[in-house]
Amino acid sequence: MKKKIGTSEVYMRKCKLTFAALICIFALISVSAAVSEKGLWVASIEKNGDSVVFANHSDSQENGGWIYLTGGKEIQLPQPLSFSYSGTNCVEKAGVVVKINKDKNEELSFTYPYSTHPFYTEKQTVKMDYNGPSAFKKQAVNIYLVKGLGVSSMKQALVDAKCKSLGEIFKEGVNYNKTCATLDKCGDLSKPLTFDSLEPGSYGIIITLADNKESNVTKVLSATCFEVVDYEMKAKAANNIKEGDNLDVEMSLKNAPADGEFTYGALLISEEAYKAEVKVDSNGTINGTDVSVNDFDLRDLGVNSTNYKSKLSKSEFTNAVQTLIGEGNGTISIGDKNQDTLSLTTFDLQPGKYFLFTGAYEPGKGLAGIDQQELTIGKEKTKTSP
Repeated sequence: MKKKIGTSEVYMRKCKLTFAALICIFALISVSAAVSEKGLWVASIEKNGDSVVFANHSDSQENGGWIYLTGGKEIQLPQPLSFSYSGTNCVEKAGVVVKINKDKNEELSFTYPYSTHPFYTEKQTVKMDYNGPSAFKKQAVNIYLVKGLGVSSMKQALVDAKCKSLGEIFKEGVNYNKTCATLDKCGDLSKPLTFDSLEPGSYGIIITLADNKESNVTKVLSATCFEVVDYEMKAKAANNIKEGDNLDVEMSLKNAPADGEFTYGALLISEEAYKAEVKVDSNGTINGTDVSVNDFDLRDLGVNSTNYKSKLSKSEFTNAVQTLIGEGNGTISIGDKNQDTLSLTTFDLQPGKYFLFTGAYEPGKGLAGIDQQELTIGKEKTKTSP
């Protein structure tokens, strides 16, 4: 039997790989509930007397408990985007206890039901909806829009000893807007919420039960995160090229300052290879934790562990991405400072449909713009003898 949960990707140091494997399941997830009370809550994270409890979910778009975002630039997600976890149901480290409601030999798994995820610019309206199960019908909920809530801040609150309680994320010391609502008879929001004129940065949306008699317990129904980038990116590239031809890509950031410093990158990946099947198996120890993507062990990426303390170099990042997508499935190129025209070599790519992802990074700020489009590599015409 499989139970289903959700996740968002977590990036943290290798020395905390075990907690990364477990926390990434629960940290910024979209979740809902099973029909029975026994299966209602799938996991909990406890620290210094505070608990965050996560509800179980299904992969249904209609009542699975997912937060659905619209209004920005839709970026294609891997298909499928799935996650499975096998192993221990309880891990304790540095005062943090992660408990999972499963039998020892049971596997937790989920497949994200949406094919795209939006990115926003400052002028765009963020529109969110929530379709939950009837188990939460007529429940009062609090909806938090949290500025700066991302993987790093969640990791800090859950793992780092200097943070005293989970309340630093969910209750205190954060920049958030709170909206109170009551779910309808189907367990859904009666109407979508909108957020206007958000400043660039990372944001998280968290839905919790409002009627909670236990003040030290936060019950999370659903959560997700999104980015508001500084600039609108436009990429120019041919939508059809012949087998073996290079792909020239020109990128620009609308209204970006002329004296700005940006690093541009382009990734071309086959539609068939664009998938993310993440598997985690852990016995509760670092050496006993295996993490793979599409059956590729992440420890085989060849990244020096000392670089987990800082940012990866351009060459290390390029090599890691190329290794993950596989030779013959795509190619990646990252330019020097302000190099906004790149050429992707496609001599080893087979004819077919491809996704072209382009992005710009600004040192000290992060992602500055992103774009995505589709193109086709056609078969080279066979030359005939006279």
